[in-house]
Amino acid sequence: MIEWMQKHKKWLVVTIWISAIAFIGAGGFAWGVYDYSLSGNSVAKVGQISISKAEFAQAYQNEFDRRNYQQGGTLDEAQAKEMGLDEQVLRGLISNALIRNYALDLGLRVSDEEIAREISTGREYEALRTDGVFDLKKYDQFIASNGISKQYFEEQVQQQLLTQKILSLIFPQIITQAPLPITPLERESLSLGFALQDVVELSVIKGASIAITPTQDQLKSYWEEHKDSYQTPASYQVQMIVVPTKDQTYQDDELQKFYEQNYITQESKEIPESIKDQVVLAFQQQKARVEALKEYSKLQKSEQTHAKVQVITQDSTEYSQEILQALESSAKGTTLKPMPFGDDFITLKIVEKNAPKSRGFDEVRIQIQEEYIKSERLKQLHKLATARLETFNGQKIIARFPTQAEISTQRYTLGGLDFYTSMGLLQHIFDSHKSTNYAIMGENAFLFRIVSQSVSPMDSKDSYIDALVNQVKMELMTRVVFDFLEQRYKIKKFI
Repeated sequence: MIEWMQKHKKWLVVTIWISAIAFIGAGGFAWGVYDYSLSGNSVAKVGQISISKAEFAQAYQNEFDRRNYQQGGTLDEAQAKEMGLDEQVLRGLISNALIRNYALDLGLRVSDEEIAREISTGREYEALRTDGVFDLKKYDQFIASNGISKQYFEEQVQQQLLTQKILSLIFPQIITQAPLPITPLERESLSLGFALQDVVELSVIKGASIAITPTQDQLKSYWEEHKDSYQTPASYQVQMIVVPTKDQTYQDDELQKFYEQNYITQESKEIPESIKDQVVLAFQQQKARVEALKEYSKLQKSEQTHAKVQVITQDSTEYSQEILQALESSAKGTTLKPMPFGDDFITLKIVEKNAPKSRGFDEVRIQIQEEYIKSERLKQLHKLATARLETFNGQKIIARFPTQAEISTQRYTLGGLDFYTSMGLLQHIFDSHKSTNYAIMGENAFLFRIVSQSVSPMDSKDSYIDALVNQVKMELMTRVVFDFLEQRYKIKKFI
């Protein structure tokens, strides 16, 4: 009976994560470091889009910092590994890359004007406005306080808008958030599902208790097997011209004309002081773009004599993904059209392209040792968990669907575990078709045995149920989209 109920309870996992998405989804902006041994310069390739080491590192640190802030600064790397944060971030980047591939095939793009309109008028960015008008000072403060560049932030807005365009073409309800029709059977089924709870025996095997002391021969053998994963990043020798926006001069009458053509929404033609800096910057950028196109023409014809020679590596954090991907996909001798570079514009001519090279054993020995220990410890965890599974005695806990308040305050816990580990373990328990099973999360193994189950039905007329039914149906519609995209575009993961 328990196995049957577990099998038919699996779909509840979708709802658990939908309810928690505001607290465990992607978001936040900051910069830090996170490193893996990678195949070339990529953590994954989706269709024609590579997800670079730098892109993954930035996305990981963004999410780590966001969750650390939510937990009052108590999150550490061990806890992040425990919850599988790296896997969650990679899944998000892959989903984003699937959308971008499809957008390229359909010819969909997001213009600079659309990005500017979203930031200056979008509902999500009301905090950047003063009296309903976009405030450049607030924008600058937002960028500075989050430790990011405007270029990075605007790239995130661009990807968000691109995703919305795709989804609105396929399932407009996902974007409009319009309520979907709910049948009585759906309402009753979901309310019953939320009330299921298990009495579970839980035992934990700590990975740190497993000592691994590798020999030199074992490390060298591991390196030989994986040495293609330990490579220097690709690099590009380029001629570079940067046109600074702030250096663009203008006359007051030019600025006034630009304002009247692009900004006026009221009868007054006077530029409000609250947005004057914004208007000036936008006008200077327009002029800088024109100058950059002139420099592009000279560089393309080898008439530019003041170009700076620079080496750019594929894992650079100074240059945007747009720039790095353009360098990767373009041939030697190509002159790239001007691209945004912060507030400025950059034009590059590729002089040389240097492919990744394998690093020697001595150069990566410390990294190899860490990864070897992690790999062997994981193998030992699986062996120990399998050996103890039928005979372990554990702590009895109640595994049940968390309430809305427990999710919003992150107070849900299983056996004294932290919120994120508890949510991950709950997913494994609900997902299991066996009454006795185990899950590896982070560096630990969790053995669980479902002793009994019970049901305490909720009120199926509760508006909370209607909201959750709607969310589940939205999620299933979105899943259909991504199932289609996953079939259309090949996904290769290198970590």
